Amino acid sequence: MELFRANNITHDYNGVRIIEDINISVSEGEIVCLIGSSGVGKTTLFQALSGLVSPTSGQVILDNEDITGKTGHVSYMLQKDMLLPFKTIEDNVSLPYRVKGMKKKLAREKVAPYFKQFGLDGVEKKYPYQLSGGMRQRAAFMRTYFFGQKVMLLDEPFSALDEITKIEMYDWYLNIARELKLTTIFISHSLDEAITLSNRVIVMSGKPGRLIKEIEIDKSGDDDFMTSSKYMSYKKELKELLAK
Repeated sequence: MELFRANNITHDYNGVRIIEDINISVSEGEIVCLIGSSGVGKTTLFQALSGLVSPTSGQVILDNEDITGKTGHVSYMLQKDMLLPFKTIEDNVSLPYRVKGMKKKLAREKVAPYFKQFGLDGVEKKYPYQLSGGMRQRAAFMRTYFFGQKVMLLDEPFSALDEITKIEMYDWYLNIARELKLTTIFISHSLDEAITLSNRVIVMSGKPGRLIKEIEIDKSGDDDFMTSSKYMSYKKELKELLAK
């Protein structure tokens, strides 16, 4: 069932068209990756989808409600974890409730049941510097979840992690997304990451940026999908599209 939709999103900045006629439809629980070269307008699109900017034209629809130009309806996570160093992890992840005016004690109580589910049980009173990169990223995901809970917009969420931690985080995110029925659109510059995590990969190209191709990722029938011929075929196709 469709949950989130971008209708004909176009945005100009200082008289220059950055993105044009973007249409995306995402179903509940689906994970979609957006790839494209630097400067093609991926972050501008995310700013429009999250309501941080009002697009020059077009609509953003969440659950049949027009949320164009309105913040607070979908979650948006930037590349860096952006955890506040002077706050404990429980106060970092409960920040979305505090921003809405909730008392600190109640905000902590609201997030407390989720620490175990996010693999952060026992770190509530720790500070960001006391956590590994992967744990910090989990805390950032958890905080992002409380900002919207239905749709997650993730801008290169794993780019700061080493390769081994990334692979661990891929498995973790797929599990948590399934458990919480998260609907995710994420930006990546890694083809492996895009193919491994996504149900669909959408390729963006041009100036202004447009969507040029959408590829369904079929992971069925392979015990080890990442070493399958199907996986390599997807990677080859995406490489060719990005080279155009």
